[in-house]
Amino acid sequence: MQGTLISTNISRNVMNTFLKKIFFFITCLFITSIATAQNKGIVPLTGLRYFSEGISIKDDIDVMIDGAHLLSNRIPLNKEMVLILHQPMGFTTDSKKTIFAGAEVSFLSPKGELLYIEPNNLANKITTGFTPKDLTKFSIKFTLPAAATKNYNNGLVQIRLYDLKAKSQLRMEMPVTFARQGEQLQVSKMVKNIKSTDAAKATICGLQARSMKITVDTSIQVAPKMAYTSVDISNIKGTSISGIFSGKEIFWVYDNNLNEIKITDMLLKQVKGAMENNDVDYMLKIPYRLKTVNTRIYTVRFRWESPDKKQVIDVVVKNI
Repeated sequence: MQGTLISTNISRNVMNTFLKKIFFFITCLFITSIATAQNKGIVPLTGLRYFSEGISIKDDIDVMIDGAHLLSNRIPLNKEMVLILHQPMGFTTDSKKTIFAGAEVSFLSPKGELLYIEPNNLANKITTGFTPKDLTKFSIKFTLPAAATKNYNNGLVQIRLYDLKAKSQLRMEMPVTFARQGEQLQVSKMVKNIKSTDAAKATICGLQARSMKITVDTSIQVAPKMAYTSVDISNIKGTSISGIFSGKEIFWVYDNNLNEIKITDMLLKQVKGAMENNDVDYMLKIPYRLKTVNTRIYTVRFRWESPDKKQVIDVVVKNI
């Protein structure tokens, strides 16, 4: 009897250990899937928002014009732009791993009126589909005709990438203003990312920076009820202390659904540097929520640009 009891206890222990290992394995897979596929977010430089509904991206989204990165959301009319999605995932595949995708391109007025729509920008690929190699840098080329804007100066470009064999899709939307004819566009072929955590993405142009550290600061007494996103960018090269102070700064805060939240409190900053080599350390304190509200996810975006708009720092941080 005692031997049977000991055997039963051993079996239970073995089973518990096994279940714990299975739970740990499933948890790791779950965390990995979240880390490697972005479900929703905001892209630096253009402020493009994306929402995964079955189709997600592993890396990022670029907006290109004439082979250069668009540095703002000011776009030209009657000129081809290219939206590049790095490794989109979630499509249905056939036996040859071919995927069949469509892309709807539309434009809405500031009042929300649908002024232009192209139901399937990828119609020429309906029969042949796309190979896994095509998904490495998946491109959607589109042109917004001036006649479709009805003399509006701004609006919302919407692009919907969808699976022709299923209901999965990836929605993207970019608030835009229109450049005047002959206006020099804010573009660059030299765009880099600043090394940081997975929760933050920073893009820099015309400058160099060693790294970026993100924390949440609840100790600031300027606005004692607010929590701040602390952005510490170290060893910026290519400018000076006075150069940073002369630039333009703006920030945005979004809720979990990426709806903008109006924040009336001021951004705080500290700029330090070494006189002998002009390396600059740039610390920002961005108010984004009340200290008492710490269970929701917020997205904070900060942008700095030089007076000539050739140097840009654009940071997007997701935190609680």
